[in-house]
Amino acid sequence: MRSTHGSGHFGVWGLDRFGLPFYSYRIDEARDPRARQPELAGGTQAQHQVGNDHLMADAFNDGYVQLWSQDRLSQWANLWRPNDRHYSGGYGYLKVGRRVVSSLYLDRPRGSRFGRAFGVGYYRKHLRAAGIDLSQVVYSPYGDDPVLLDDVTLRNTTHRRKRVSWFEYWDVEPYDQAIAEPGTRGVDQPSYSRRTRTLEAAQTGGGYGNDNDPLWIFASALRGPVRGFETSVDAFFGSGSRARPAEVGRDRLSGTLAPPSSAGNPSNALFAFRAPVTLKPGRSITLRYVYGMAHRQKIAPLVAKYRRRSNPLRASERSWSRWLPKASFGPGHAWVARELTWDAYLLRSASMYEELCGHHTITQGGYYQYYFGYNLGFRSWPHYMLPMAYTNPALAREILRYAIGFQPAPQVNGAQFPYGSGPMCERVDLGTSNDLDFWLLLAAGEYGLASRDTKFFDEQLPFKSAGGTASAWEHIKLAYQHQESLLGPHGGYLTGASGSTGDWSDFSTEFLQMTESMLVTAQLAYAYPKLAELADLRGDHAFAQQLRASGARNVATLRREWTGRGWYSRAYSGARQVGQGVIFGEPQPWAILAGAPSAAQARTLVGNIRRFLDGVDAPRQIHGPTVIGSAITPARNDPGVTERGPTPGDSLFPLPDFFGAENQRSTMDNASEWVGGAWFDVNGWLTWALSTLEGKVPNARGLAWSEYTRNTLANHATHFPNHWDGTISVDDACEAFYSKETNFCGVSLTTSYAGQITEQPTWMVMDAIRLAGITPTQAGFRIAPRYPFRRFSLRLPQIGIASEQRRMRGYVTSLRGRSLQLVVELPPGANRRALVTWSGRRRVRHHVGGGTVTFTLATRAGKPADWAVNWGGKTR
Repeated sequence: MRSTHGSGHFGVWGLDRFGLPFYSYRIDEARDPRARQPELAGGTQAQHQVGNDHLMADAFNDGYVQLWSQDRLSQWANLWRPNDRHYSGGYGYLKVGRRVVSSLYLDRPRGSRFGRAFGVGYYRKHLRAAGIDLSQVVYSPYGDDPVLLDDVTLRNTTHRRKRVSWFEYWDVEPYDQAIAEPGTRGVDQPSYSRRTRTLEAAQTGGGYGNDNDPLWIFASALRGPVRGFETSVDAFFGSGSRARPAEVGRDRLSGTLAPPSSAGNPSNALFAFRAPVTLKPGRSITLRYVYGMAHRQKIAPLVAKYRRRSNPLRASERSWSRWLPKASFGPGHAWVARELTWDAYLLRSASMYEELCGHHTITQGGYYQYYFGYNLGFRSWPHYMLPMAYTNPALAREILRYAIGFQPAPQVNGAQFPYGSGPMCERVDLGTSNDLDFWLLLAAGEYGLASRDTKFFDEQLPFKSAGGTASAWEHIKLAYQHQESLLGPHGGYLTGASGSTGDWSDFSTEFLQMTESMLVTAQLAYAYPKLAELADLRGDHAFAQQLRASGARNVATLRREWTGRGWYSRAYSGARQVGQGVIFGEPQPWAILAGAPSAAQARTLVGNIRRFLDGVDAPRQIHGPTVIGSAITPARNDPGVTERGPTPGDSLFPLPDFFGAENQRSTMDNASEWVGGAWFDVNGWLTWALSTLEGKVPNARGLAWSEYTRNTLANHATHFPNHWDGTISVDDACEAFYSKETNFCGVSLTTSYAGQITEQPTWMVMDAIRLAGITPTQAGFRIAPRYPFRRFSLRLPQIGIASEQRRMRGYVTSLRGRSLQLVVELPPGANRRALVTWSGRRRVRHHVGGGTVTFTLATRAGKPADWAVNWGGKTR
């Protein structure tokens, strides 16, 4: 993974002492004009996601850390509000003689070298001043605890004894972010326990909904001396400043207990500890603190747990290292392996626990979460689950439980899954979408076949809104029945009456005037047969037969929707076919995955994707070819486009043009049809689909690898090095190659937040699995690598594969102990007469036919089972 490729202009990639990637942020955002970001309307903040399975925090280049929780509300614990003297925390003050040194980058000592590193689960700052080397690491410990830890190491770099004081600072400014009722929450008077050295304060009032059991905010000194505490904003800062609080200047804390505050008003509270230490020359000390949000009865056990830990940072990073994918893609591709590991961290650390739902899920993040305060949307949860089936089956099950819980009971006529969820585990309904059942069906099939965990589907799960329970399998069958109830007259799936949002492409009902979606037909044409394999594995052969029949009907529909131009239609608007004169990117990958095109059609379709969506050999005014991912629709000024839809801002749709054709920072800029831009979701599907066209389309592997790598962060940062959005995380979409501002990412919903949306990391991980050729089947797995090079390795927690000169080998972890059938595609030139197949340490019999070798792998529940195929040379 050791590669600096794709670092951009903000800093440089490296590997830390744990062998994991980190990004060293090096520019001065206050002075360097490159720090001003158009996605943030000229703002200079650069943030990093620090999270575990329970919560997450945002660590900013300016030096502070904001803690986010979705246990009950969608809220911050310590929102940055400098006008009210609330500065978030995650930093502190060093008092050396008369000098005060702040570890907030904004207030760093003049002329000091200040290092900032965004790592796997942590934010590290380092500076030297006043003869002290100061290292501070704020991290979210691997696992499921709702806390941040802060390790502060002070080292005397002089030849004289040093007496210094460290002031640990965490703010208390709880803020409910839900856009329906945003605002500051009330805070009770804090309390301090001398026995446990813990400060805590209850939240009161305010917030969306009726939160009658709010979380408490707490901080504790775990390691090092404590000689004073403070909870009052007024007492701590006094007549001083953020850079030099009055009490720090006096080298003491008064122990004032702040008066309570009411909802809608700034809090009066903060948490601060003083640690006076004496350091001999060259000696160091590490202080440790914890900050978090939990119910009061859980605070003391959490504090005690981490007080007992000798080195929780090392333990956390080792756990991350054991879990994160590792890959080798050969010379020149170390940066791809680095990014795979990094993106897997971004995906897993987007996990949140929601107490009232009772489960964990993975959120979309970004402005959907941190600006709107919602967990949007329903379709996101199941597709974030797909790679979890191969990396964390327990979390995959949690996500399935979470999503299923929102299913309406069968007696509620016409109801369906919500668009998303909000605070207090409430539905968020933004119109209706006709693809939500599909995503659950797709995820169920992938999880069941990949894990072999058929017993999960016997688990009784509730209908949260209506009461009652049904088995997970019955929930899946209800989703199928609801999906089929939407079948339309042309074989597409109906979007419904007014108020419909459409399908995957939100507002496609409005802007395409879509009444019937062919995208959903293509998606289900793939998903139904895969779910049928799971149904057969469970012994539900009648349902399997239904699924296969519906899947075959959908494939037949797709084949009728092959247009004269060489692609599949997008939709119907009444009797009018949408997509005759323009190619839409959304349905094409799923049609390929469903096996709809013939070999000749596949070649034509891929040629059109490259011509219209990649801009290859396109007219000069299109400004192709693309240097990042494929566009979702062609350019509006492409002479080959003969069908152009209305756009936001047209007189037909008098809507604000904030994401319309006249907004140069919109995905619709110069797009022929809604929704324009390059979307990481759709390009993830496309990468997977292209990889399946081996033998049908020349250089299919190369095209899939090109799509995969063009959608990486490193590629975006290489071509657009001055954009933070796209350097260590990215939004859900970026401008297409034909737009005026091709370096801009986001959908122009807000300028308050950029990056940290989960689509790109999801498909980086999932497509690594698909390109490795791993496909679960009813009998076991088919292994047919599609990387454009022979030698590679990919190691995931549940499955792994290595392709070598005369051997392919791997491991599979099944959650149920049973024999699996492995069908391994042999590379051209393999000596079939010399074939040897292995199950663990035993040679096993095999069958060769159709370019593959088939054999049986014995497994034990929860244990990795090794396999190997050797076609020459010695095996050991």
